[in-house]
Formats: sequence, C-alpha cells, structure tokens
Amino acid sequence: MPDLLAEITQAAKAYYKQAATFPLTATDFYDWLDALPPTHRTNVLARGFAASQAEPEFLRFCLEWRGYNCREFMASQLSVAAFDLWTSNGEFNGDLPPHGISR
Repeated sequence: MPDLLAEITQAAKAYYKQAATFPLTATDFYDWLDALPPTHRTNVLARGFAASQAEPEFLRFCLEWRGYNCREFMASQLSVAAFDLWTSNGEFNGDLPPHGISR
C-alpha cells in the first residue's frame, strides 16, 4: 500500500501543479465559497483568500472550472490498483498535507 500512496501523492501533486499556469482570483474564491456548505464556508472565510490558494479543494475547484478534469487526469496517471484505491477512498490526495500545495 505505501507504493500506491506514493503513486497517488505524486499524481495529485502533478494535477495541482497545473494551477500554477493561471492566476487565482477573488472571483474564483467567491465562486468556490458559494459552492461550500455554510459551516465550511465560515471556516474558509476565516482563513481568507491568500491561505486558500494552498488548499487542494480550492485548487481542484479552480482547475475543474477551467476544464482540467481531476478524475480523467488521475486515471491517466495512476495504475489500476492506485486509481481504485483513490476512488474508493473519496478521491484523496495521498500523503499531501492539508494546505500543502505551493504555487
């Protein structure tokens, strides 16, 4: 399983790295906030836009909005076993820490 986790982590890093090719805007942030449940929205607002730019959930929202489909990307990058593990566990980011994406 550690090899599968490493594979998922590397693929997730590669997916989120694509967000470095475009600016993240306040409009992206507020569109994402509108899509969040109220409790989560409050927590995100408290952290603010700058901190959210390292948040995988926000980056995935921005990438998906721009046509970078995460499931398709991960399917193309992962072995069948790793993809099955990824999808059966909520499409997690491997060993990436929360707020662990640098831009």
